[in-house]
Amino acid sequence: MTTVQLPASTHCCRLWQVDLDATPAPQAVACLSEAEWERARRFVFKRDRNRFIAAHAALRETLSTQCGIPASMLEFALGPFGKPRLVEHDGLHFNLSHSQSLALIAVCDDGEVGADVELLRPMPDAEALAETYFTPAERRALAALAPEARDRAFLCCWTRKEACLKATGIGLSVDTRGFEVGVSPDAREVAIDTADGRARLALSSFHDVQGALCAVARVLAREPAAAACRPLAPQEICA
Repeated sequence: MTTVQLPASTHCCRLWQVDLDATPAPQAVACLSEAEWERARRFVFKRDRNRFIAAHAALRETLSTQCGIPASMLEFALGPFGKPRLVEHDGLHFNLSHSQSLALIAVCDDGEVGADVELLRPMPDAEALAETYFTPAERRALAALAPEARDRAFLCCWTRKEACLKATGIGLSVDTRGFEVGVSPDAREVAIDTADGRARLALSSFHDVQGALCAVARVLAREPAAAACRPLAPQEICA
């Protein structure tokens, strides 16, 4: 297992990339919980099982260095939609994403965080997926690109959607066509309306990490439904 901290992490987040095909140290593997071993045993193929083990061993090692708790002593609890959090250190937020042999770990002290990584690859079903998951503006922007640029732009948008959903912890309970992230890697704020109110997030993308596209989102604020739906004051209305 090879873990490398990425430089110049954005939005108060710290990022690490992990080579999941490198063999983890025995002491790192020994820190996994019985629940993690049970999940690992469910994989049919050995390669997938080994990558799962490497990813979660790396996550435990990384979180241990960030919070000072031994890796074997870390305990996780799941949110309503399955997002894990640390039981012992609720103020340290993290997220794990992986694509084939590459994993991305994001850690943040300043708010809930979501990360997503996808290896660049041909996407023959991009148009159909975009129709299902992207906004009309995102679909138009994708269609306007040269064909050779569309796979990268599609995966850029896809990772940005995923990072936002993972940061909020609501998963696919929200229609991804209901919020705009764009098909280019610009940094922006994103607003997502949910049944409980509105979440505002800071979103960034970066490319070319071992041929992958990555996105990181951090929750800036959560507004209850009443606040999200309040009438705008005159000074807030743009001409």
